[in-house]
Amino acid sequence: MKNITVKLFILFLLISSSLQSQEIKIEHDRTVIDTSDVINETVMLSVKNFPVNTNRCELITAYATDETHQKINPEYFLTQANREFWITFIKNKKTKKLLSLHGKARFFNVSEESETIIQVDSILEKVNEIIYEKNEVKIIIIDLESLKSIRDNSSSEYKKEINSLIKANNLNQKWFEKTLKKTFESYYELFNMLIYCEDAKNSVLDIDSLFTTYNKYPEGIKNDSIKTFLFSRSDATNIATISIKDASTYQEIDFKVILDEN
Repeated sequence: MKNITVKLFILFLLISSSLQSQEIKIEHDRTVIDTSDVINETVMLSVKNFPVNTNRCELITAYATDETHQKINPEYFLTQANREFWITFIKNKKTKKLLSLHGKARFFNVSEESETIIQVDSILEKVNEIIYEKNEVKIIIIDLESLKSIRDNSSSEYKKEINSLIKANNLNQKWFEKTLKKTFESYYELFNMLIYCEDAKNSVLDIDSLFTTYNKYPEGIKNDSIKTFLFSRSDATNIATISIKDASTYQEIDFKVILDEN
């Protein structure tokens, strides 16, 4: 009887494991070629199912193999709308046809029950101040328009203002100055405010500002330690919702997706 019980228990574990593995599906959805500037090939993968007890996903690593079986690293990649992985490659005359994609994906949970969704009110009354700080996460609202005005009028006053912000909020000087430099290089008047987030452990999933219009600046995609969000003050609802990844629910899988079987 004991042996039968043990066998049944093992069978149950095997079935449970099989069912859980079947729940995760990452498939090739479509490929988009952009020739407006340089030739970009973006491969889009769809995430069909999630493991149990998870409701979010992100792409951690990705690379492709081509007809010569060479490993091709992407220009960049991102997770789009929590259901797609977008992986972009630069194409040229020597580029071979991509045959497969390989990568690692992470699944996890974000919920109010686990206190990983935090709402911050009255953010526009806290400009140039920390609105959230915990577990090596630091988030501040920056008035870009005002800062740009100072920058255009006096470089010394601008430097003084930057140093004041860094000191008052204990910001990482190198990260902050580099982010502002890149932001002003592509400054667009419509987006006159900035949410700046220092995230040493890459634990912030998103900062949903609940604005009618907002844009995630590319620096947040390229550098996991820094996330920035540009928005228009006139569109703001004065509330920010911060989503933190629940590390206790992390599940990671390696995947391979065939792009062309011929």
